[in-house]
Amino acid sequence: MSLRDLLHLVISNLGRMKARVAMTATGVVIGTAAVIVLVSLAAGLQRSAARDLGSIGELTEITIFSSGVIRSFGGSSQAQDEAVLNDQALDEFRKLPGVVAVTPQEPLLGGGTLRLNRLLGSARIVGIDPTQVEHLDFALASGTDRLGRWQALVGARVAESFFDPRTQRQVKEPPDLQGQGLQLILSKVGDDGHPVERIVRLRVTGVLEEAGRQEDYTLYLALNDVLELNGWFTGRRPNPGREGYSQALVKVADPDQVLAVEQEILRQGFVAYSARSMLQQLNIFFLVIQGIFGGIGAIALIVAAFGIANTMTMAIYERTREIGLMKAVGATNRDVMSVFLAEAGGIGLLGGIGGVLLGMGLGKLLDLIAGTYLAAQAVQSGASPEDVVISIIYTPLWLPIFALLFAALVGVVSGVYPAVRAASLSPIAALKYE
Repeated sequence: MSLRDLLHLVISNLGRMKARVAMTATGVVIGTAAVIVLVSLAAGLQRSAARDLGSIGELTEITIFSSGVIRSFGGSSQAQDEAVLNDQALDEFRKLPGVVAVTPQEPLLGGGTLRLNRLLGSARIVGIDPTQVEHLDFALASGTDRLGRWQALVGARVAESFFDPRTQRQVKEPPDLQGQGLQLILSKVGDDGHPVERIVRLRVTGVLEEAGRQEDYTLYLALNDVLELNGWFTGRRPNPGREGYSQALVKVADPDQVLAVEQEILRQGFVAYSARSMLQQLNIFFLVIQGIFGGIGAIALIVAAFGIANTMTMAIYERTREIGLMKAVGATNRDVMSVFLAEAGGIGLLGGIGGVLLGMGLGKLLDLIAGTYLAAQAVQSGASPEDVVISIIYTPLWLPIFALLFAALVGVVSGVYPAVRAASLSPIAALKYE
């Protein structure tokens, strides 16, 4: 039997029992749609979470703490031996393959208030090594990335923090900080119990482009400037070169090298985490979730498989004389099996097509409803409507193709028993069957 004859016969037979085929294929439609929606949901959540990792850090950066600071965060690990994050340790990091920059990071103790004319603002203030700035790939919106004494690099959204203290309201137009002179107002309680204030004059040398990370809200100073201010806060001049820095940032040339560098740093006894290691763990987690969700949908397809098998088995009794006639005119057992397997596969394929279309439609509807609701919640929390784009459904290209092929395969497998039974019928007995 030629392929053309087989297809013509299958289409003709399925066309004669439209209602039964439709009801049988409905189970496949439901199972396939469930696979599409559930796996797309898991993939969408994975993509959304991976995108949100941009708010934590670049995929080429590793943040390091001394072993005395235990951080349980993403790819971090608790060190067994005491390790001091001093200049010697930083020099060892610089020797690691793929490392292009290493800078200590010292946050300003006690914080401070920024003043620009009559406006007040705030920022996360961090001291970094001025010699390493050019290797940190800061994207500048204006100015230069050079850091001299009491010079500052400010994040893209620092200007948005400024407000008028008289009205306690933010200004409508954030000030342009490029080249501006800022006052950093610090305060502490003196030895006599009275408040002590110090004002430091800063000059903004550069404004960074928006990166969607915490650096957008950060003001960078030279490391020695922050150490001096921290010494003023604590009453003693710190010596982190020997005693250890609070943390350090390692910049790696290639994201693929980050995990190897991070593992070596952990081996040396430090606590480290990176967005790259977090992304790896996130991908593993969501692969498991996709497998679980896909398995739930697959169960519905397996249930539908019994429906296909039942339909094809009943067709044997209804078409016994037809099978006998086919064999009488020369059809082989293989030809009969091919017809029944193709019909079962056709039911699975039709159900798969319907399931893919239904699943993708339901996915878009779910994405619209959930996205609208979550966006409204985000706006109520103070987010800008222009910045809120929420999508929880993502359908990879391979998923509809896989679902379609799997549905067809389920149909073919379901038709094996009926096909074997039909092929084993005796043509004489089949022709005499009433």
